[in-house]
Amino acid sequence: MKISLYILVLKLIITTLVFSIEVDGELDDAYGGALSVQQVQTGFGDPGSELDAAYSILLDDKLYLMLTGNLEPNFNKLEIFIDSESGGQNKIISNLNSNNDNWAEKFDGFTFDKGFTADYLLIVRHGFGSTQLDLDFTKLGEGGSGGMVGRFDPINSGKNGPFEASNGLVIGFNNTNSGGIGSDQGQRANQEEARSVRTGTELSIPLELIGSPKSEIRMCVMINGQGHDYLSNQFLGAMPEWTGNLGTDGLGGYLENSSLGDIDLNDFDGDQFFVITNGVRPLEIIGFESDQDLSDLSITWVSYPGVSYRVESSIDMKSWSDIEDGIVSLGESTTYTFLDVEEKEVRKFFRVVEE
Repeated sequence: MKISLYILVLKLIITTLVFSIEVDGELDDAYGGALSVQQVQTGFGDPGSELDAAYSILLDDKLYLMLTGNLEPNFNKLEIFIDSESGGQNKIISNLNSNNDNWAEKFDGFTFDKGFTADYLLIVRHGFGSTQLDLDFTKLGEGGSGGMVGRFDPINSGKNGPFEASNGLVIGFNNTNSGGIGSDQGQRANQEEARSVRTGTELSIPLELIGSPKSEIRMCVMINGQGHDYLSNQFLGAMPEWTGNLGTDGLGGYLENSSLGDIDLNDFDGDQFFVITNGVRPLEIIGFESDQDLSDLSITWVSYPGVSYRVESSIDMKSWSDIEDGIVSLGESTTYTFLDVEEKEVRKFFRVVEE
């Protein structure tokens, strides 16, 4: 019976503790490590608008996305382009797209990195003294459509959400970050400081809304000006060091009544997109074994190359103690064996945490 109890408890912990995501603009531990981290200090003020890091996890047919940083309450745009289907647009052609919020006209001629073809666009706007948060969703291409799917009332001091849009998108928002990368435009950002930021814009995206992708998903995220016509230097994947605001012309200049057509992301080192791998198994305990007298216990879990883990124990699921940390992954699964249970202990709970 003890062995059955241990197995039951392990499954319960993985379900309720490791993968709990609340869409409220605060980074949950379940996201794991950052997929992209900012490299340059923002040219859009401090505090103003900045992108510190991107995190994502796929759970229950939803893509959860956390973008840490700030969005200034002056209707600057947080623009999230998604490449999740075959086809798409590597170069934006305005007359092939819905022009909600006038985005397509202003992006006409804009070119993404080689290997990125945009299929969908999310636009987040924040203004009126932090009293309004708008969310647009657009499917690019002929036959596509776009428009505002939600208008919400955030409170600037603290976490907000979950707010559910009309098409099933869910957004959370927390604009209280006062740390992060700094505002010495173009100079190298402190990436540890960027990783330390735990608040920003968070989204839950139903996979069926972006074509039910079965392989990797690519995202190009950027902060733009109020009229979609003056790009900052805040991109994820990040711009290289010493990159200032791109502006309208790619050189920091503002051209009235012009599009972003002179900007080609291939002109900047690195990829200004990051990759989310679909189909990867989540962290899960898949085995638990013990000898007859419970002196030797073994836990096996799904793991990933290059990642280290920590095994913890508890007698009440409230206070947790480390059994061992720095356990290096052995590949697709990792097993740890230890001497832990004393005879006087009626029950004990275990969990595995990615470091």
